[in-house]
Amino acid sequence: MNWLKAACKAVCFTAALAVCAIAVCSGDEIEFRTKTDRNIPEKIGQSLNRMDDRINAEVFDLPKIYTLPMDFEPAPEPDPACYDTETYEDETIWVKCWRERLEFSSHTVTANFAEVKIAHPTQFRSAVSGKDRLTTKRMYGSAMSIDVNAVVAINGDYSGYRQTGVIVRQGKLLKIYPQGIDELLIDENGDFLTMRDSRITRDYLSENRIYHAFAFGPVLVRDGKAVTNPPKENYIVCSAPHDEPRTAIGQLGRLHYLLCTVDGRTEHSRGISVKEMAKLMESKNCVSAYNLDGGQSTVMMFHDRIYNVVSNGGERPLTDIVYFATAVPESERNAGRTFGGN
Repeated sequence: MNWLKAACKAVCFTAALAVCAIAVCSGDEIEFRTKTDRNIPEKIGQSLNRMDDRINAEVFDLPKIYTLPMDFEPAPEPDPACYDTETYEDETIWVKCWRERLEFSSHTVTANFAEVKIAHPTQFRSAVSGKDRLTTKRMYGSAMSIDVNAVVAINGDYSGYRQTGVIVRQGKLLKIYPQGIDELLIDENGDFLTMRDSRITRDYLSENRIYHAFAFGPVLVRDGKAVTNPPKENYIVCSAPHDEPRTAIGQLGRLHYLLCTVDGRTEHSRGISVKEMAKLMESKNCVSAYNLDGGQSTVMMFHDRIYNVVSNGGERPLTDIVYFATAVPESERNAGRTFGGN
């Protein structure tokens, strides 16, 4: 059988080379090179498991594992048949949006949530207004979301208008000028890592295969616990004690995330503080959560529409967004299949 021949060749190739790819930084690019791998048995076992998956998929007609290239091109267009009023589901992504009225000690606010599950880390994506480089060019978040075929999106860290920070998008290093703030890093597995940017080096980005790095902060939740006393140095808007519109992103589990925007500066929802946002993300069972740009930048997009109430009368043009995409090619749509192949 063809698959059996391919399996034998792959095992022989893995054993003979005993190498694995690791990311290294060269200039402003994150590239790959090979080095000797001492964990030969483990790597061969992983290769066999992957071949088992392919063989099982061929024999039993299991759903394919779709991946997206880590570039700045638009993702596949979502299938209109997979949308409901506040949900989207195909065999690679599940999104559910909802709103809540939340009471705090002296006021009530409206919070907007999007829970997201994806099948592969490459579906966690980011876009910048300069396409593959940071510029001061700005675009409305809603327009950027449509351009890249996002299923759901939120504003990012407005990195194009700041000279400092460590910025990685789609596996490409765009800036590395530490300023002493909390950073959010997303690795090749789609997991959150948070740390002070002064600890981040090119080697660290390479060794840990960082796909995205955001520079705003502070960290809201660490190890499942709210960070109620975040560092105040080098922060401006986000460290202010007063209530503002806020945007946060959290990780709930493996390839499982929570997006949150809180409406503010309106009669019915004045916003919340960073500490209140930290407690809110903790209450939603986030293992890790991070504060992104807020104020008039705060925006959530779903099904090509703005989902939250934007402050100050309308959208502010942005330099970047965070978004989640389907991985199903438009030519292979199957509206009958749902996330996980159920």
